[in-house]
Amino acid sequence: MTKPYFVEIKGVQFRNKGAYLMLLACLQGLKAKDKAFELVLSPGPNLPYPERARHGAWQKLAFRRKGLDLTGMLGKLPGALRGLFKRYGMVTERDVDLILEASGFAYGDQWPLAFLQNTAKEVVRFNKAGKAFIFMPQAFGPFTSKASKAAMRDIISHARLIFVRDPVSLAHLQSCVDVLPEHVILTPDFTVGLSPLANSEVPELSMPFAALIPNSKVVSKYNHANAEAMRQQYVAAFAAAADYLTVLGIQPVLVNHEGKEDAELCAEIAALSPCGLVQIEDPLAVKAFIGKAELAVSSRFHGAVNALSQGVPCIATSWSHKYHAMMSDFAMGDFCVEELSEDSLLGALADLLEQKDTLTAEVKSRAASLKQQNQLMWQRLYRAIGW
Repeated sequence: MTKPYFVEIKGVQFRNKGAYLMLLACLQGLKAKDKAFELVLSPGPNLPYPERARHGAWQKLAFRRKGLDLTGMLGKLPGALRGLFKRYGMVTERDVDLILEASGFAYGDQWPLAFLQNTAKEVVRFNKAGKAFIFMPQAFGPFTSKASKAAMRDIISHARLIFVRDPVSLAHLQSCVDVLPEHVILTPDFTVGLSPLANSEVPELSMPFAALIPNSKVVSKYNHANAEAMRQQYVAAFAAAADYLTVLGIQPVLVNHEGKEDAELCAEIAALSPCGLVQIEDPLAVKAFIGKAELAVSSRFHGAVNALSQGVPCIATSWSHKYHAMMSDFAMGDFCVEELSEDSLLGALADLLEQKDTLTAEVKSRAASLKQQNQLMWQRLYRAIGW
């Protein structure tokens, strides 16, 4: 009996629409080659069993708590015991043949060092076992400590491929080594080519609308000492944009691109300026809805990608270098608002509306080019794993 080819996709989840889209983009790319494979996902609060079961995913046996990582040890369990686990839908690291790491942005000084170090050890183990560990297009860095640079050096040296989403991230990786190897490759976000559902059941609006996509992380108390003041300024800016659009005959519609925290932020904005509100669970249906908008204002990375990849001009409000790089890929770098205020957002909206026809044509052209680059990325990946 032929052993199944197990592919683990890491860093994805079902709650965050962007992370869900990256899971779907991975599956679309793998299925395009018509090769048999079995999906593996690690359980977690944002990867509950019912959703994993709908995708036919095996459960990865893993144990990580801060600096303690027993995942590799679980792969050394006797074959009979591992066989028993498989009867209940569970596999170990030893069973996995390929890992696609699709976190989006999870490696750098903003996150716990232990997470980076545990991943580095896992990458080294896979390389020694002759298996491919591939980082899908994502942002990285910065890496300023000796420990983080050392861990990243191990990753760079032992990963099969590392796709890097932007030049700033590439420079952060370059800071960890003398010379970047050829398997570190600059390539754009890979959800660009992910098609929305053709027959999605999405709300039908009777007038032109703009999709407003807030992000609670931008104003989180965990990211800012003056979070409350920033939240008030953020809500006021989005409400002012909604009022401005309403006067122009464009209906502002708040789109919840994640979950409870974003829903609360949407409610605060709607309390200041009457807006429509859309909450759609299916990420491809969300993308389909955004694709019908006249324009978008997004603080969610993949909310902006959802708009731009379908030719919808978008303003992005930025909290990380990854936003400006992505917007520049679509020739929209000038519409990345890094210091958000009522004045800066209204100014960007006025400029966008004045140039809307020209911008729409350029965004569509860039989206087509980026989709071609996505295809080249997948061809490189297929060669790397012998497909």
